[in-house]
Formats: sequence, C-alpha cells, structure tokens
Amino acid sequence: MVEIEETEEPPRTSKEEESRPLLDNPESKPGSKSVRTKVPEVEVHLFRCGEGPIDTFKSSLGGWDQDQLEVRDILDKYGFKSVYAFNTQSGRGVPIRFNPKNGRSILPYKDGSVIFIDGEPKSCHDYLIELYDSHQIR
Repeated sequence: MVEIEETEEPPRTSKEEESRPLLDNPESKPGSKSVRTKVPEVEVHLFRCGEGPIDTFKSSLGGWDQDQLEVRDILDKYGFKSVYAFNTQSGRGVPIRFNPKNGRSILPYKDGSVIFIDGEPKSCHDYLIELYDSHQIR
C-alpha cells in the first residue's frame, strides 16, 4: 500500500517575487530579435451591377498557402448572391468560384494584386427583406 504524505508549501519570501512574470520580456534582452510576418492581401475595387466602385478595401488572403480570397465574407457583407472578376478595359467578367465549405476562392491570387469585382445583388424582394430584418428600413 502507498502512503501519501501532505506537506505544506513554504511561504513566499517577497511580494516582488510573486509579481515577477514567469517569462522574461524578450525586448529587455540586449541583442534580441523579433520576427514579423506580412499577411498577404489584395486590394479589391467593388462594383454593384457595373456601377461604382461602391467600395475599395484591402482583403487578407486565406487558406493553407494564403492565396485564396475570402469570397463568402464579401457576399455576406454586401448582400450579393454572386461576384465576378472583370477587366475594366474590356468589361468582360468571369464568375469567382468558391468552395462552399470554407467560402474561399478556388483560384489563387497573388499578394499585392488589385482585383476589380462586380457583384450581382440578391433579388429585390430578398434584399428588401434583409434590409427590413436589419432595421435599416421601416
């Protein structure tokens, strides 16, 4: 049979020791180096039905290789049912396909790219219901 002995922990010697952090601050060490990684991002010029741009913003790229556009976030934020990448000179657009599970684009994008996106809004009825539900109209 194993016996268990209870022992009392000796009291701490000073308040300073109790308030001292467990790990030293790396900035306080001379010659310390820090590493920062740049999050890849693209600049998005967003149009609605060919009019605009209604917004210009930077969007970080996600995914394993950090080269996929977060399409579902854009759809949800602006109330679009689909988005198209288009060329401003020719006006030709192609749908931006995305994975339905994670909402990221199928095709990769390069860090620092400028993307022109045209969004097709949800139907007028759906759009008005969404505005009403969000208390933007009464």
